[in-house]
Amino acid sequence: MMRQILLLTLGTLALMGGLPNFMKHEDDLAYCSGTAPCSLAFLSNNPLSLRCPSAMEAPEDSVYWQYQDLSQPQTKPCTFIGPRHLRMYHGPMGKLGSRANLRRGSLIMNKAETSDTGLYLCKSADSILAAYQVDVQDSSLLYVSHQGLGENILSNQSLRVNLGSSQHMVRLYTRWGPWQDCDRCNVMGEQKMMGFCYAKLSEIDKNEEEDEELEVNGATLPCGLMELHIGQSLPRRGAELHYQMCREPCEKEEIPTEIVANLLPEIGDWWWSGRETAFNWMEPRMLLQTVYLDIHDNARMTCPGASVYTPVLWQRDSTFITRGGNCNGSHQLDDTTGGGIYQIESVKPSDRGIYRCWVHGHKVASFHLETPELPVVHRRVTRRLLDGMRILVGTIAMVFVISAVAETLCACLFEIY
Repeated sequence: MMRQILLLTLGTLALMGGLPNFMKHEDDLAYCSGTAPCSLAFLSNNPLSLRCPSAMEAPEDSVYWQYQDLSQPQTKPCTFIGPRHLRMYHGPMGKLGSRANLRRGSLIMNKAETSDTGLYLCKSADSILAAYQVDVQDSSLLYVSHQGLGENILSNQSLRVNLGSSQHMVRLYTRWGPWQDCDRCNVMGEQKMMGFCYAKLSEIDKNEEEDEELEVNGATLPCGLMELHIGQSLPRRGAELHYQMCREPCEKEEIPTEIVANLLPEIGDWWWSGRETAFNWMEPRMLLQTVYLDIHDNARMTCPGASVYTPVLWQRDSTFITRGGNCNGSHQLDDTTGGGIYQIESVKPSDRGIYRCWVHGHKVASFHLETPELPVVHRRVTRRLLDGMRILVGTIAMVFVISAVAETLCACLFEIY
């Protein structure tokens, strides 16, 4: 079955004229040139963006995208978002089409899922404008480390696999992107670096030492795609997110205080290939929201445009929140989105306040967290206590009055007799 998948994939790529480029990757660099398919990795629960540079040259409203599930060799690429942004809401492509958007022909999904792994084709009429093999890696396997806390990144892993009559070595490692910008300037801040699980295939030379390896076709792919490539499962290894402390000078230009709430990050394998980043899709507005919660509820505040691919900064009242410092206990920054979500477990009255977030150094949201002065259950107890006290006082007063009346009657009776 897996061999059929590989043959079908290679056949599709050959028809596209990109097979030689697919099989010939530069060392530790994804090969992306012309219509040759790029092999890209993304993280689930974060945005996915695929560029279609030639879309601007195609006839107006003619660009559409197709998807093929590489684990289903009997299927063919199917359209899930068509010309004039028409989406598929039903059938096999319904789930994918309902989450897809086009901007200038490029594909955008705000929240990728592991099931989105597969082959993506940007087309106009019968022409292929761009092609991508995408591996969406599971964010639940994300490994997070902080240099300032003495936490190390993952080590490389190697294992032997048998492919046909020859023995090969597969090396699992993390392919890192660049350090993102520091989340603050002129003061000590934090910055993060995102890396994905990649696998490199090499052949063991039987004529040399067992440790000697010869590269076969330079096959270097994201781990999920390598599993399809060799038709075998690999050890579970996720993407990585690594933090360190930083200090950068501020820009001379004044940073605007209002910017996009729906900023989409600059993501993709352009990190390693040095190609132009994805477009900046921005609208001039800022999110201002009041959050009303009862005591013991859980708070979840999402910073617009934040993800593992962007520098994110949170501030609680006058205190800046960092992953390596004061973010602990019931207050946590979500790791799977790179701190894009601020979570508070079992809200207390002391958690009231204003929470702000920045993306790429620009303030994009402000949340005013409010709670009742007293929990509803406390108010009920207070009312019951007051009612009980009123009854008790009334009863005592009634007893006192009855006693006084009784004494008066007794005194009158003794005077009569």
